[in-house]
Amino acid sequence: MTRQFALAMITACMLAGWANGQLPEPPPLVLPDPAEVSAPGIVAPPMPIGTPAPMTPAPTPGVVPAEAKPFTTPPAPVVLPPSAVVAPTAVGTGSAPAPSATVAPATPKAPPTLEELAKQVEALGKNLTVTTGDGDFKLVLGGAVVADFLYSTRSPFAPGTPFFLFPESSFGFDSQTFDAHARQTNVFALFTGPEVFDFKSGGFVWVNLYDNSIVADRYGLLPLVAFGELKNDDWRFAAGLQIDVFNPLLPTVLPLSYLAASGNTGMFRGQARVERFLHPAEDVQVTLTGALSEPIPTTVNPRLRVSEDNGLPNVDIRAAIGFGAVQGAGLEAHRPIEAGVSASCGQLRTVQLANRVVAHVWGVGADARWAADPRWGFQGEVYAGQGLGTYGASALQNINPVTFQAIRTAGFWVEGFYYWCPDAVHTHVGYGIDDPVDGDMGPLSPIRSETYYVTTIWDVTKGFRVGFQVSYLKTAYAAVKDAEGFIFQTQFMWKF
Repeated sequence: MTRQFALAMITACMLAGWANGQLPEPPPLVLPDPAEVSAPGIVAPPMPIGTPAPMTPAPTPGVVPAEAKPFTTPPAPVVLPPSAVVAPTAVGTGSAPAPSATVAPATPKAPPTLEELAKQVEALGKNLTVTTGDGDFKLVLGGAVVADFLYSTRSPFAPGTPFFLFPESSFGFDSQTFDAHARQTNVFALFTGPEVFDFKSGGFVWVNLYDNSIVADRYGLLPLVAFGELKNDDWRFAAGLQIDVFNPLLPTVLPLSYLAASGNTGMFRGQARVERFLHPAEDVQVTLTGALSEPIPTTVNPRLRVSEDNGLPNVDIRAAIGFGAVQGAGLEAHRPIEAGVSASCGQLRTVQLANRVVAHVWGVGADARWAADPRWGFQGEVYAGQGLGTYGASALQNINPVTFQAIRTAGFWVEGFYYWCPDAVHTHVGYGIDDPVDGDMGPLSPIRSETYYVTTIWDVTKGFRVGFQVSYLKTAYAAVKDAEGFIFQTQFMWKF
């Protein structure tokens, strides 16, 4: 009965996408390039996207109207026209002023309507700027309030952010769960500064309301991205917390888990990165990337700290090619056709009493995106390697809990998408699987995790979005009962 109900919900999601596709198209959502902003200001872009940032903070920040004059400039004297000047009257004589000096009473002005007030506030907001001691720096602020509601027929790991399912009860007990949270609520800041040796300087900071790790069922502050960069048309140098170089594509799903542990690798970690941009032809770009990265980030799963780095950074490299004009901006920028290959290597050290094991980490992957036309297309990734738990593979585990050797694994995800109403209503259907070597996993660890999903997103306006997702998860275990179940998620997003 549950499966029939879930299939009905999947059909409803797809029909909802078709129905909403009949609505008139809203204006396209475009984030202005901070470099083209005439004066630094507070701007409200639609999504956490962008780059650039000043290298030093301003000495005396303040908020003033864009057209305001310095405080040291005295106000200009007010001069009334002769017809408005009233002749003085002698005190105690009772004489009246001359007729020419009489001023007609002003006609009372009607109070402004709500529509007029809204226009005035909008105009004022466009003129407000965040100023610093150096006018070369610009600041863009934004974010989103995100409310998620999830019903799961089987208990997921972790609550409200499903990666895989816990084993079924040996006694046949029900384990359905319901979660309502706003931990994906986020704010971001985009900085741009003056040029440094022909490079544009800037940076990006993006923080949400998760605790110090994604799997923790608590509110807090979790940085997702925080980096500074120097960039021009040929090179980019960046350092800080960034999206992984290894398999950087993301499926279009509502949870922040992004199919990690079900076929999607590539998370985020501290790193120093160099990128080289080549342009062999018009609308064609080749990107070569190399990075030295943190071996064991714990922003996803703090339990990974059973191991430590072996005194060496991870080395990540990627080569990619894109065809066509760039669409979108910042983290959402892409070309109609893109393909890339990537690799990663490193070491992990685990010490338990007199037992010391150094495990080698490596991975190879490929990713591709093809937008056949503005309405539909495909994207996906594939990978193989070992010790890739910090990249989102092998149930977020790096090593076997008994032998401390690296876990070998392989997997992929693929997604097809269709835009019923461009830039407004779109549906994404996909599948992902992570399949580690059974003997490398512990007795209570998942030996295979699969996820099927249908996601429909409706951008009602540029500031409000509604999303629906139905997922079917299957998680296999070696020593306990396998689990399978549905997760229904509804999401409301207010962007500012």
